Amino acid sequence: MQHSNRQGITRRSFLKGLGALALTALPACRRAQQYAIEPEGCPEWQLPGEATCFATSMPWAGGALPMLAVCHDGLPTMLCPNPHYAHVRPGLPAFAQAALLDLYTPARPAEATFNGRAYPAQGLDGAFRAWRTALKEGRRIGFLFPCGYSAVRQLQVAELRHYGGASFYAYDPVAEPRVHTFDELDALTDDALGPAVRFDTGFGTLAELTAALPDLEILFIFTPADAAGLSPAFAEALRTTQAETVRFSPLAPDTTAGLCRYVVPQTHFLEEWGADADAAGNWCLRQPVTHPLRPAVAEAEALHCLLSGEPLPLLARPEVSPARAYLLRALPRAEQQLRQGIAPAAAPRPCPLDRQAPAGSTAYYLHPFFADGRFAHNPWLRETWFPLTGYVGTAEAFVPAEAPAATTAYPTCAIPGLAHTCLPLGMPPPPATKHPHRTARPLPPHRTGTPPQHSGADTPQWALIIDTSRCNGCSACTLACRAENNIPTVGAADLAYHRDLQWLRIERYFTDDKRLHYVPTACRQCENAPCEAVCPVHATVHTDEGLNAMVYPRCWGTRYCAAACPYEARTFNYRDYARAMQAHTHHPSNPRVSVRGRGVMEKCTYCVQRLNAARRDGTTPQTACQQACPHGAIRLVDLRHEPPPQVLTTFDAPATTPRTLYL
Repeated sequence: MQHSNRQGITRRSFLKGLGALALTALPACRRAQQYAIEPEGCPEWQLPGEATCFATSMPWAGGALPMLAVCHDGLPTMLCPNPHYAHVRPGLPAFAQAALLDLYTPARPAEATFNGRAYPAQGLDGAFRAWRTALKEGRRIGFLFPCGYSAVRQLQVAELRHYGGASFYAYDPVAEPRVHTFDELDALTDDALGPAVRFDTGFGTLAELTAALPDLEILFIFTPADAAGLSPAFAEALRTTQAETVRFSPLAPDTTAGLCRYVVPQTHFLEEWGADADAAGNWCLRQPVTHPLRPAVAEAEALHCLLSGEPLPLLARPEVSPARAYLLRALPRAEQQLRQGIAPAAAPRPCPLDRQAPAGSTAYYLHPFFADGRFAHNPWLRETWFPLTGYVGTAEAFVPAEAPAATTAYPTCAIPGLAHTCLPLGMPPPPATKHPHRTARPLPPHRTGTPPQHSGADTPQWALIIDTSRCNGCSACTLACRAENNIPTVGAADLAYHRDLQWLRIERYFTDDKRLHYVPTACRQCENAPCEAVCPVHATVHTDEGLNAMVYPRCWGTRYCAAACPYEARTFNYRDYARAMQAHTHHPSNPRVSVRGRGVMEKCTYCVQRLNAARRDGTTPQTACQQACPHGAIRLVDLRHEPPPQVLTTFDAPATTPRTLYL
């Protein structure tokens, strides 16, 4: 039953009146803060759940990528750079951080299949016994591996070579010559994916495998790249071959899997043992940080079953993985080196490839986020705005305007500040998915300002210094912020309405000489914050360390703070995105950060949970974006001990005195 209101005042009009009253007050007047719900009652201050870090690495064709897997309650929640590797390659690329979601995605195959139908593990064991017999008899068996140099793989291949009929090939577009687009994109691609290099493994090429396939009796395919989807010649050879073809697939069936008789679920790299060479000649060790979350087989385990005759570990896994034994054989000191995850200067180095493909060969376009398309399904990457174009939710192929006339049948995308026209790969997203924040604008004129002074303070006074001259728009900081702070994805429908929840975005400006200028933008942690003056429920408050904090349990979602913020740094949960994403991927959240529900404003907090953890542990804190940045463009400082440099306040709103300072 609905009760009448004699005064004609509804909850909506009451809150509207409060907002109007607040907006008429001084815009940055800080009020006395008496908390009904203390900020210290939120997880960011309580620090529940101890994190456990494991040194591991991601195999990659251009050289392995070492990292730390941060785990809570036995499951990895985010991937961070390995600090022992910072002197070789700091930071961690966006695609490597987002690869964590592939561990939890429902797209992982749940069972083996034969000709598209479920195939029991006992039947697969019988097939492996038959294939082992064929191997011992010297029948012609081919193996297609990923590119890169694996110590375990090389050891197992050496044993397989004793059987005369085995032949070995490697394929990965990352290790092939690439299409030249334009300097800005080429530099970003090489920086994210690594330059095109090739290790001397003694394996043949995909073209050689295509020619040899009619004579093979069995073919095992382990490469993560969709070889048949990228090579029509190989696809046709698979379609017509009489060989028994076996695809080990880490994700949902692709074109290659659709053309193979057997499809076997493959483990994620966070579930495996291994050691791979990086581009600088170091061994990057890999260890499982969790048991396989689904029945799956690692490459090393499958090869061991062929060599030994033991059953596949699909139904029951041995206590000690045979891959670990191979690792210790290849690197006897691996047990001691696993703690740091690196065996320095002990691995072979790759040979660089020419940028331009030789005549008659195939060259590939690679996307800095999606590579050859293998990460195009990843929700974190699909909701990361690509700085060069300002689009989101699609992979783009960048073709110069002088491309052949056949490409003109497709819509093109012009980049402000660049002389090239880009051709999206497939249809581009609708115009609504191009957010106003992502529109490139002329760089404002420089204005030198007076930085904040905090001499004599008793508590730390935090500030973030961003050197925009070092930022190349790689978006590693954006992915790290999402993983650290439980920022959910919103889905394509809400993304089209600009409802993405990123706390940190890369804004684009172009200079007079038509060069793009990238500016990482988030909450500026203003000392005179307009948002604090207008919040009717004190959900946004100022701490004694200079942070503009959010008390989520108090927030009513009035969005007055967003209206008052001159930097447009706040986002709003229109739906319960966190619950929907968790139900879809089962990716565990970081227990040290509040999981926000529907109807709550949220924003950058300078990773306050890390600040509090560092205070407790007596260490120097780093924000997630700072830790992930490969170029050192972001730096957290305590203004008590490090006076801010003379900064250029080009991006500052008047009278707000932000703590995030730009060089």
